[in-house]
Amino acid sequence: MTHEQLEYYANKFLMDKFNMPLGIPIRISKRMTSKLGAFRIKYIKGNRQKIDMEIIISYNFIVHNTEQFILDVLYHECVHYALFTKGQPYKDSDPEFKETLKRLGISQTRTHQFKGRRHLYECKKCRYQFSRNMKGYEKRYVCRKCRGRFSYLGEVK
Repeated sequence: MTHEQLEYYANKFLMDKFNMPLGIPIRISKRMTSKLGAFRIKYIKGNRQKIDMEIIISYNFIVHNTEQFILDVLYHECVHYALFTKGQPYKDSDPEFKETLKRLGISQTRTHQFKGRRHLYECKKCRYQFSRNMKGYEKRYVCRKCRGRFSYLGEVK
């Protein structure tokens, strides 16, 4: 799915369901690996005056998933944007947000399983193996079982 298609579907969804146009950019991020999508608000430090908003969708998620799942995540982020713009509760934990998702037939956060690149790691000390969505895990973390360092074993499907 292309950037233009994402903007088209988001604009159509917002006009149909909230009677408002898409007034923020949509960005496809190759760096986003732990989330499928996000509605981001950037504030000036100190005075909480918003200066920038955007919807971000993971490139890996777009490449490895069907259009149905991609649109569900996109619409979820659009609901965050619409409710924030209208001054209503817009966070995942807010009951009003959950009710809006349910009314529109959109999935809640962490409903979809990540499909895409996964990286395999092993503890050098106790040989514990696991996979993560992110590369570079071995540089930042230690094993919780034995406090050993990890080694990167490669990409898994």
